[in-house]
Amino acid sequence: MKYFPLILRNVFRNKVRSTLTAISIAISLFPLMLLYAFLDLQDDMANSTAQYNRVAVLHEGGLAGQLPIAYVDRVRRQSGVKNAIPMSWFGGNYREERTQFAQFATDPKVFFEVYPEFTCPPDQIAAWQADKTGCLVGTLLAASKGWKVGDKIPLQGNIYPVDLELTVRGIFDGPETSDRSWLVFHFDYFDESLKEARAPNAGNAGIIMLRTDSASKMSPVMQSIESSFASSDAPVKPMTEKEFGASFLEMMGNVRGFIRMTATAIVIALVCVAANTMAMAVRERTREIAMFKAIGFNQNTILGMFLAESVAIGLLGGLIGGVGTKFLFWYIDMSAVDPGLAMFYVPWRTALWGVALAAAIGLFSGLIPAWRAAHVSVIEGLRKVV
Repeated sequence: MKYFPLILRNVFRNKVRSTLTAISIAISLFPLMLLYAFLDLQDDMANSTAQYNRVAVLHEGGLAGQLPIAYVDRVRRQSGVKNAIPMSWFGGNYREERTQFAQFATDPKVFFEVYPEFTCPPDQIAAWQADKTGCLVGTLLAASKGWKVGDKIPLQGNIYPVDLELTVRGIFDGPETSDRSWLVFHFDYFDESLKEARAPNAGNAGIIMLRTDSASKMSPVMQSIESSFASSDAPVKPMTEKEFGASFLEMMGNVRGFIRMTATAIVIALVCVAANTMAMAVRERTREIAMFKAIGFNQNTILGMFLAESVAIGLLGGLIGGVGTKFLFWYIDMSAVDPGLAMFYVPWRTALWGVALAAAIGLFSGLIPAWRAAHVSVIEGLRKVV
């Protein structure tokens, strides 16, 4: 600790260069923080839903296929199933907006039995169940759109040849890791609209979401459902809710691998930038290093001082980039960009990981310059004129 003031003075000896190096590390960390926060958020959501023992049943061909609505009752009768609901993605456009939000046709009578983490005032639930054209919206969606109970929500069919006129009957909330940017409405209203339009996909559900009695029942229930519908016209593929969520990432390709490759490239670039800064610092202070050695500083002390200086610059960049990104998205309302991004945040573990990564970059970038400084000859160093 006795060398700390000297190290601190050297860090800010050239304020412009140190500051620019730290800022370059911070700016490069920013996209890394967003990418890893996205992955961590997906993991948090998947882990938080594991306790509810939900299973998604979809057509064997994937989301492109549909399941007869009669399957819902057959799934409910399976041993170990607490309840099941249809979940059909409508995908309509709200007025002139091009950005869509999650819209599901479902069964209002048992929706909260399958999604018990969502909460809504009982009178609003009753009003929703009593009104076939009623809907519930999540708190994040309601906040981003400025909706309140009683508002009319026109949805223009984009996938299906029908338009819907919905009325907000309630606003539901839930835990921080739950997706509260949904709009849910009556499946019966949706299906009757399709039948009136003579749409070929009337009478079908997109997927069936069920909840089992316990976690131990999930695997037997999935096997039972798969075998029960194996010889039907629409065979099914059950998967846990966590697997179902992960399948969306897989549809986009190897997202995690892409992010790791991007992170590796950024880290290598940062090590080169920081190493260049430290190499310049050593070159400028060759005479000073020789003087330190002449008065008794040994190689290990010189090595440690330059490594500490390099780590300090990395830490400074990490604090700006990692913690700065955390607070930036703490205050920015991402729902203004997309309602689905309303719950986006940078977890503390992601921010601290960024700080640690920046410190490691500082350490590795300083290895060679610090080693060179430690091995500067006293005589050659004193002869050096910078």
